[in-house]
Amino acid sequence: MSWDIFIMRFPSDAGAVDEIADGWEPPSLGSGRDVRAVLAEVLPGIDYSEGGRGDYEGPGFSISIPVNEADDAPVAGVGLFIHGSGGAAAHAALAFADALKARAFDTGSGDFLTADSAQSAFDGWRAYRDRVLDQRGP
Repeated sequence: MSWDIFIMRFPSDAGAVDEIADGWEPPSLGSGRDVRAVLAEVLPGIDYSEGGRGDYEGPGFSISIPVNEADDAPVAGVGLFIHGSGGAAAHAALAFADALKARAFDTGSGDFLTADSAQSAFDGWRAYRDRVLDQRGP
């Protein structure tokens, strides 16, 4: 079970996703090569598979980040699939978004992540994950 965050250049004046105009097209984050370079800068030690998926191991968490676009192809958005319990994961997601001059959207809460909300959003996802896993049993 992962905490899913999407990084896009959402309109800066949108306080929520439902405030984005119908037909809105996200500006490119850069080329596949550029986005992977930013990831490598923000998450030193990220390991890329043949297909372009990046895997990063942080303190108490891991992130899978598929960036399958060709080196010169534009990238509209990037998904971060976070596993583990390390609270630093939320800050890593924000650092990546900031480096791309983009915004992070938390699919669990349905809100944009900010420095003020990141830890509580992560804690909310972790509580949900633990509740679901406890219900499934051994």
